[in-house]
Amino acid sequence: MSNPNERRYYPRIKVKLPVVRMAGKDLIDAEIEDLSLGGAFIRCSVMLNGKDNFHMVISAQGRLISVTGEVVWKDVQKLNNQTRFRGMGVRFSQLLIGDRQFLRDVIAKHHRNKFLAWLPRKF
Repeated sequence: MSNPNERRYYPRIKVKLPVVRMAGKDLIDAEIEDLSLGGAFIRCSVMLNGKDNFHMVISAQGRLISVTGEVVWKDVQKLNNQTRFRGMGVRFSQLLIGDRQFLRDVIAKHHRNKFLAWLPRKF
């Protein structure tokens, strides 16, 4: 962790990945905006009750990744006596080893490309 105020253990990246949440018998389409090996921020309009674990499927580079997660915080906006749910921070609690390796490679590639963009073209 390079920022002392940052509590996250894993580096994160900004992404736009489709995800389907299972809420009881319902399937809810959402989008991951921020991803790390430890969790994600999921933009969605339907709030889950409590901090229960739930199942989701992430679609990344043609691969479906099955994950169990726990809601650790919610982004709720109150304006003019109306409450609007904007998304939630999720901690991954179950992720298969192969899927974890795949996500690690996606995140590493993003950081490597970001780093390479800062290198001078000629040495």
